Amino acid sequence: MVAKMPAVRMIGLDRLFLRTLMKYSLTILLLLATIVLQAQFFNKVNWEDNRHQLEVGSGTSNFLGDLGGKDARGTNDLQDLEPSEYNFGAFIGYKYTIFPKFYGRVNFTYARVSGSDELTAEAFRRNRNLHFRSNIWELSMLAEYEIPINFRKGHIHDLRGVKGWKNGGSSLFVFVGIGAFHFNPQAQLDGTWYYLHPLRTEGQGLPNGPEEYRRVALSVPFGGSFTKRLSPQFSLGFELSYRFTSTDYIDDVSTEYYNPYDIALFNDENPEVAAYFSNPALGVAEEGQPNYVTAPGQQRGDPENDDGWMIFTVKGQYLLGNGYRSPRSQFRRYRAKPLKRRK
Repeated sequence: MVAKMPAVRMIGLDRLFLRTLMKYSLTILLLLATIVLQAQFFNKVNWEDNRHQLEVGSGTSNFLGDLGGKDARGTNDLQDLEPSEYNFGAFIGYKYTIFPKFYGRVNFTYARVSGSDELTAEAFRRNRNLHFRSNIWELSMLAEYEIPINFRKGHIHDLRGVKGWKNGGSSLFVFVGIGAFHFNPQAQLDGTWYYLHPLRTEGQGLPNGPEEYRRVALSVPFGGSFTKRLSPQFSLGFELSYRFTSTDYIDDVSTEYYNPYDIALFNDENPEVAAYFSNPALGVAEEGQPNYVTAPGQQRGDPENDDGWMIFTVKGQYLLGNGYRSPRSQFRRYRAKPLKRRK
């Protein structure tokens, strides 16, 4: 029996952050509800006529997990992002003004993520020889705060009675939220892409193996954006956001090597493919790295650090016009309209 390689494992900041958020989620929701109620009943600014927006963004996405990255052991920090693994990402969303400078957003996001041990020169990871790709589909709810820049005070869109910021300015936005996303990792062999989840590459669900992972997980998106208003209804800008997640299996890598013969035995459809993807190691001893490090029971991934992903987009915001008018707003408009004298 070969002894395991010594490894220092610490609870990652991403997992600690996610656990804290879930622990205090009820408190956060109650706080947000209180803010919304206060805004509804005590805000005196007539902003109701201009609070529906449509957002569309397109750009690039990247992955932070167990595969690829810089030429060193995995660290799960931004230095471990692989510059050559940027893929397409996009989103469409609806933004609602809860009260001035504070918004609620609902986003539907698509991102392609990928990683490969071929892209690192670190001996252990390169010899491991794993790779993957996955499409991510996410639905999220966000709370967003606006910081106006170079705006002039006056009537919004030159509408009398609607006080606020005039056209032509810029804004910084910061946001945080919670979402759910679906992923399904694949790997390629002889020109064919195979879904890895049913292959049980780490013995998931098998005797003495880890539990099967779910392909739906929670995410905590946070980030910021910058926009420039180009017209009374249209703004253009860019947005950068990162996701903490509740899963370490976006890349199908998390725990230890499992016996490939047993994996093949429990796989009826593709036994040889399943056995290969469980341990496609090159078997090369580099820089004093012994060959047995990929034997069953050895470390394959780092289960103490969940995966994450990010997306950078150029986005447009479109104000959906005066789609909603409160009775108070309509009364003010009526009262402000001058009466015509009869001749």
